[in-house]
Amino acid sequence: MKAGSFFPSDKYSSLFAMAGDDCSLFFDLENLTEKQKADHLSNVELTAMLQIALACIGNEQDHLAVYEEYKSPEWKETLERYHDFYRRLVDQVIPLENISYHPKFDFYQSVADYSNKNKDIADVVNFYMTSGSNAVIHKNEELLKVNRNVNSKKHFAENAPNYGIPTPDTIIITKSDLGNKEVTNFFSKHNNRIMIKLLGLAGARNVSAISSVGEAHRYVLEYENDMIILLQEQLDLTNFTEMTVDLCITDKEIKIANTRKILFAEGLWVGNLISESVKISPEHQSTLIKVGEYARHHGYFSSEGSNCGIDFFLGKNGEISVTEINARWTGGLFPAEILSQIQNKRDAVPFFDVVPIAKKDKYIDFLDKHIVGEFDGDFALLPIGFGCFPIPIEGQNHFYTWQAAIGDLKAFKQTKNRELGIDVMPTANIIQI
Repeated sequence: MKAGSFFPSDKYSSLFAMAGDDCSLFFDLENLTEKQKADHLSNVELTAMLQIALACIGNEQDHLAVYEEYKSPEWKETLERYHDFYRRLVDQVIPLENISYHPKFDFYQSVADYSNKNKDIADVVNFYMTSGSNAVIHKNEELLKVNRNVNSKKHFAENAPNYGIPTPDTIIITKSDLGNKEVTNFFSKHNNRIMIKLLGLAGARNVSAISSVGEAHRYVLEYENDMIILLQEQLDLTNFTEMTVDLCITDKEIKIANTRKILFAEGLWVGNLISESVKISPEHQSTLIKVGEYARHHGYFSSEGSNCGIDFFLGKNGEISVTEINARWTGGLFPAEILSQIQNKRDAVPFFDVVPIAKKDKYIDFLDKHIVGEFDGDFALLPIGFGCFPIPIEGQNHFYTWQAAIGDLKAFKQTKNRELGIDVMPTANIIQI
């Protein structure tokens, strides 16, 4: 089967297989630093939510690979309840009988064995990202090379200006260069307001705001001296708004599929604002299409349509500055695709959060009670996905959840705190639009 990160469509059938692909694009999973190991494990476990959300995005003809924990007694009924939510939300979902179960740490080998035994199961294998971890399926070194180039912050910083793509002021160095005068001058030039960026993981785990060379040293302390580092001017959020779009790139066209405002909490990406008020001008659209042309020039496209995310900033005076390209599925694509299928005109805030496992049933009943399309109130909820791994927090096991608050965000927060307690979806309490 053909493999890649294809935009969701009913024009072809997919075997969806997604399991924390980012780190293995640039690094050997057998030789990670301690921080990389922790971040990669967290990413693998977060991906569980994406797996479940795919059941709502796919069609009756599609198949879905998920972690084997979902068939355990602890999670089997939860999966069935989410599947019922999806049936109530959209016209087509991936049937439960089309779901296969695979081990957490040998996920792709298991999926490869499964697809080899079921060669006609789908037209394509649809990845979050074509990477080293899923090479056992795609077996395509050229495709892997393309993805390493197009997903590389270094490659983009070096090449984007030649395509007329505006980017923040950036220098590319290695860890051993941090003591150089060029670095000191760069900090001075931008009043010590700098973003440090490394190759690797998604969700801002490889990006941080720093204000001194000393902070940069501490951030990369555990890495080798040849570690590639990008230092980039930090744009002032009083003058800029951070946004993101998904592009669908084929050999014949490039189109913008959705536009979202990025939401962060405590330094990590937690979700987006999806709203009719989140719009971009034709001029900005033209710049973003140029980014798609850049990706296609470097080999990232397919006849089915390859998904590509772009992070960018819009200034109050009409400026646009592109900070990152993600030649893969994006976290925001999932809720955007589901929302496009339901009748909703209100603001939607999809976000990641955690819930104590002891309160799982109450949380799911809360979703059921307030599900969009059925609940008539100041807010409604869109169930998107849930994790299947225990996340210890302050001596209590939690699980990851993914949902969208639709309508009055303040009313949602007040209601969930009153009915469930502040320990359920605590991140929601600090999200601001």
